[in-house]
Parts: sequence; C-alpha cells; structure tokens
Amino acid sequence: MKDIEKFIANDLLARHLGIEILEYSEGRAHAKMEITSHHLNSAGILHGGATFALADTVFAVASNSHGTLAVAINASVSFFKAVRSGVIFAEAEEVSINPKLATYLIKVQDEKDDVIALFQGTVYRKKERLSDLPGL
Repeated sequence: MKDIEKFIANDLLARHLGIEILEYSEGRAHAKMEITSHHLNSAGILHGGATFALADTVFAVASNSHGTLAVAINASVSFFKAVRSGVIFAEAEEVSINPKLATYLIKVQDEKDDVIALFQGTVYRKKERLSDLPGL
C-alpha cells in the first residue's frame, strides 16, 4: 500500500463522517460524502463543519500526495447554497507549490453540480516524509 493510501486510511474523522476518496493524484483529490441525519445542524441543513470537513479532507490528501508531510497553516471557506440531503462532492486542485508552502482551491458541489462552497487552504510542507509517520 502506498504511503498516501495509508495516510488516507488513518483519517478516522473522515471515515466517521462517511467521506470516500474517489481519486487522487499529485496535487489533486476528489471525494464524496452522502448526507445523513448526523450531518445536519439544528436548522435541518448540512452543518458547515461537515462541509468544511469534506473540503479539508481532500485538501489533506492533495497536499500530502507528494509524499512530504504537509500541515494546514490557513484555511477559509465561503458557503453559497444550503443543502439538506443527497451527496456532495469536493475536488481539490493545487494552485501553487514550493519547497515550504503550497496552496489549494477546493470546490464543493451537490449532485446537480451547483457549487455549495469554496475552500482555500495553504499548507506548510515539513521536512518529514509520510513514510516517517508512526503507523505508516
């Protein structure tokens, strides 16, 4: 198993939320999450934290896909559309990378391809390799 696949498998929160990585390559990742009742807030709409967690998961996969440990130093999200049910998808794209920093844009969409949120994140690329992590 590749280091990035072990890294993905070790994300217990993503697993708990039902986030499924559909595909990944260097600097990119695509995932989905089926909305269930535990993803909803008190108003009966998708909790912003659940949307953020999906975006953050593809952010983590894309930024660590090079095999170098990358940790978030900044992330922001803008919400555009409320969702109550169905499946949502997130796609991360690397827009800038250098030896220490990398920046990613993540689009979160519903089943109709309507954009429900945009997420932007920057990571610090540490010296460690994913293979240096305990349990990988």
